[in-house]
Amino acid sequence: MNRRLTLLFALLLTVVAAPHARAAAGMGLRWGSCEGTSNRNFACDRATGKELLVGSFSPPAGISELTGIEVYMRITSSDANVPAWWRMAESGACRQRSIAVQLDVSDEMECDDPWEGRAMGGIARFRPGSNGLDVVLGIAIPQEAKHALQSGQRYAAFKLHIDHQRSTGPGSCEGCTQPVCIVWERLVIAQATRPDPLTKVSRPRTSEVTTGLPASGGVPGNLATWQGGTPTCGAGLAKPSSWSQIKDRFRTR
Repeated sequence: MNRRLTLLFALLLTVVAAPHARAAAGMGLRWGSCEGTSNRNFACDRATGKELLVGSFSPPAGISELTGIEVYMRITSSDANVPAWWRMAESGACRQRSIAVQLDVSDEMECDDPWEGRAMGGIARFRPGSNGLDVVLGIAIPQEAKHALQSGQRYAAFKLHIDHQRSTGPGSCEGCTQPVCIVWERLVIAQATRPDPLTKVSRPRTSEVTTGLPASGGVPGNLATWQGGTPTCGAGLAKPSSWSQIKDRFRTR
């Protein structure tokens, strides 16, 4: 009888523990949904409709008072000269206002909503850099809405709507059919400030994520491609090797 109880208890532990397996911290970038496709092909044959690119993440341990995130992305082509079709948020650009950020992620069934419907923010930077287009998003919730995130759980962070405006016909923008890569380079998770126990000065608390979520097909979870991507997805271009270099690249000059 004791042996049977021991075996039964072991089986129960296996059944109970399995659903709680957690993934490591990381970032995800996919077309269509949190767990959508890594590549999107578009014939560039219409100027109506739009594409959906979804960013998601799995936080590290210790996020007990989430207040917001900073998202650092880069859009690259094979030679770093990103075509006009992708210049969607620059003043006077060919496709100005062709990209929009949506923070209502309650419809993402494959991920949880970390904002609980209270997120604010959008594009903070969208400009040419030394290796393509540098893109920064800033997202926050009110301090009184701060809450914990579960380590290893997957959360939907944002949705980017990229419309087909000026993809074809008179006045179309060059480069819709050109392959590009969109990589989410770094995620900074902010928590509510707390006073230093010694100085009593309130200091920001942040955590950083620099790796992609596990993905199948050999494409990193934090990389999405357009028209098949480029042969190396910018692998031959100079890349920042540290967080300070990334901040230097995005610093206003």
